[in-house]
Amino acid sequence: MHLHADQESKRGMGMRLTLTFPVEHTPSGLQVQAATTAYYCSSQFQDHEVGGFDRCTSPMEAILCPDAEQSMYCQLLCGLLNRDSVNHVGTSFANSFVRAIKFLEQNWEEMCSDIRTGSLSGRITHAPLRDAVIQRYLRGPDPALADAVASECAARPWDGIVTRLWPRARCALTIVTGSMAQYIPILWSYCGGRLPIVSPCHASTECAAGVNLRPLDPPSHASYALLPNIAYFEFVEIQPRDEETPTVDDDGDPGEMKLVDLVDVKIGQTYELVVTTFAGLYRYRVGDLLTVTSFYNATPLFHFSGRHDVILSIDHEKISEEELLRAISQAIELHLGPLGYM
Repeated sequence: MHLHADQESKRGMGMRLTLTFPVEHTPSGLQVQAATTAYYCSSQFQDHEVGGFDRCTSPMEAILCPDAEQSMYCQLLCGLLNRDSVNHVGTSFANSFVRAIKFLEQNWEEMCSDIRTGSLSGRITHAPLRDAVIQRYLRGPDPALADAVASECAARPWDGIVTRLWPRARCALTIVTGSMAQYIPILWSYCGGRLPIVSPCHASTECAAGVNLRPLDPPSHASYALLPNIAYFEFVEIQPRDEETPTVDDDGDPGEMKLVDLVDVKIGQTYELVVTTFAGLYRYRVGDLLTVTSFYNATPLFHFSGRHDVILSIDHEKISEEELLRAISQAIELHLGPLGYM
């Protein structure tokens, strides 16, 4: 995963903070794990240079480390050690990006000590990870780098901390649609309000679906083009909540529903995604709600707005995820904005 210094300077590297999660088992003994964990633990990921992970600052041992805290510590440390070569930063989802910056805020002094002395903190006890970081990344004491990082981290507030610590970064890659939209304001703050926040793709456990063809659009307007060579996509039209007659019976058989083909979707209309995949899913209702925003040539672009019929119970009040997000956003603007916390 690690490149030599001359290669790094020419090609650039990504600080992609990637975690795997423990595998659980059902009562019958079947494995249950996140789709990303299954992929990162597979030979397809580990034995091939895919998705730019061959040019990321995180060693494979950090990605596969079962201890999330040790993994995050070392991935951020390696990102700081290679700060002049990092050309983009990111995580899978916006909430993970925010947690990573919060973790850095709590641990930067210890990381600076590691950089200054050329040694690794005793908190890293996972042997493969410890050996990888010491042998490939800590190349001896570097007081100048430690001072540079410390001067940026000691400054308050932390507005623009990403651009200050990784000055050559050209974008932040992370999913910010759906429920992740609530993190856009704090991400803008961390990125100094000028580093583009790119929501690169739309994917689910069922299948990878689409890509963002307009990556420099504002993150709140991110839309995706569904790629018909990945799966066969159909759509169930969703009527507004105030309509008396729903288009879809939630207990209906997908085969009996009135489905809309990809070429027949209309701008402004919201649909629930239905997929037929190479893996064997047939007209499977994914549950994602997609709204057609525009066209890229003849290709419709979809904005992911949330999940179909996801209802939350807040103090016995049943509301949708979208309504909760809207309420929180308004509360922040009305109550925290005047106090200077935005």
